[in-house]
Amino acid sequence: MTKVISMGPSEDSLADFLARGRKQARLLNKPILISQSLPLDDGINFSALFTACKQTVGDRTFWSRPDKDFWLIGKGNATKLTYNGSGSMNEMADEHHSLLQSAQIEAPGIPGVGPVALVGFRYDTETPRDSDWQDFPDTMLVIPRFLFSRSGKSMWLTINTMAEPEIDTTIQAKRLISELQTLDTDPLTKDEQPLIKCINQDSVEQFTEYVQSALEEIEQGLLTKVVAARRKILYAERPFSLDKALRNLCQRYPDCTVFAIENGESSFFGATPESLAHVNEAKLSLTCLAGSTARGSNREEDYKLERQLFESPKERLEHTSVVAPVTESLKDLCRDLQWDREIQVLKLRNVQHLLTSVTGSLHSGNSILDVVKRLHPTPAVAGVPTDRAMDFIRKNEGDRGWYASPVGWLDHTKEGEFAVGIRSGLLFGKQAILYAGAGIVKGSDPEDEFRETELKFQPIMTALGVSE
Repeated sequence: MTKVISMGPSEDSLADFLARGRKQARLLNKPILISQSLPLDDGINFSALFTACKQTVGDRTFWSRPDKDFWLIGKGNATKLTYNGSGSMNEMADEHHSLLQSAQIEAPGIPGVGPVALVGFRYDTETPRDSDWQDFPDTMLVIPRFLFSRSGKSMWLTINTMAEPEIDTTIQAKRLISELQTLDTDPLTKDEQPLIKCINQDSVEQFTEYVQSALEEIEQGLLTKVVAARRKILYAERPFSLDKALRNLCQRYPDCTVFAIENGESSFFGATPESLAHVNEAKLSLTCLAGSTARGSNREEDYKLERQLFESPKERLEHTSVVAPVTESLKDLCRDLQWDREIQVLKLRNVQHLLTSVTGSLHSGNSILDVVKRLHPTPAVAGVPTDRAMDFIRKNEGDRGWYASPVGWLDHTKEGEFAVGIRSGLLFGKQAILYAGAGIVKGSDPEDEFRETELKFQPIMTALGVSE
């Protein structure tokens, strides 16, 4: 068995670090965040580690770029900031900044190591909340109590906790070490997904009616594009396995960002191909995805579908309606803003997309959160013009929860990575709610858009045990 604590800190060294934090807390007369990162030996199975971090009530976080061998696994929370309302993103950013200003941090300056926060947002704070999303506020930031990070062969454990002015550091260190001692990363559980009792979803006719109403507004000049989303609700004989689903997604979609955030009795998870923003050493990179088709059953058919996608006026219109406003919105945040002059094609396991990569250098003082605030909601998940598209979605769909919203991580240097929470779902007990959307522009065919959403459902459906 692989005990994580065998490669972690000693009680004495941790107590000494906590004592230094307590001293600072006394000087400021308030609790402060303390964060200590320690190297780990290679050999930990990070998928198994997520299972080892399981508790009775969910408080785990998961972030992985499998093809880059980058993993973040969080257990518990040192602090959790939650907010509701239209200004919740700004409130969170201010409190997080204040928390870090007084923090005592010992970290190596490696991306994903240190007091890394996992963050998520609700898609639309102006829509009445659906009861299914009661465990997820408009904005939530979690700094895990234990964060396990891996980037290539570099592996780290970060211990985060709040130091109180009068805390007994010996007892606190003993409790933290004791919790680590319970983590056993061997072996992987053999859990299987439950049998599905039934699936509820809109019919082709209902979705066609929705798309037709969008096309009418486009014809009237009220919209250029709007993203219409569908839901599938899966009912199972017993609770779904989030751990099994994440392992499946990491194996089948290694070129996507696989993520999960547990809160209370619910979990939001997915495997998204779309990066909203990545900032490293003040360098910004992101991708614009819009325009989709299926993969072929052989090389010849796949290439034929690719050319049809690339040459389709409708698909190119959908794509350019995303790229233009995204690049325009970033001009005052960045210098040296550049993007692909020729559209690329991204090939995933079951679908291919039109893709444009964007890069730039952030002006001094700007952070990844400034980029996220500026971009969300992108035309790729809302439409053009954005305000009109959002009103249309509110009227026709209601609450999307965290679907299609920013989810990601940021560190104490204002850097990190956010993705667009698509190809995702919400788990709670024996129920799963899955989401998939399609961009509607002039020339869209409702039945084609329905088939496109079916393709986009497939990754999460398969991860939950529904056969392709």
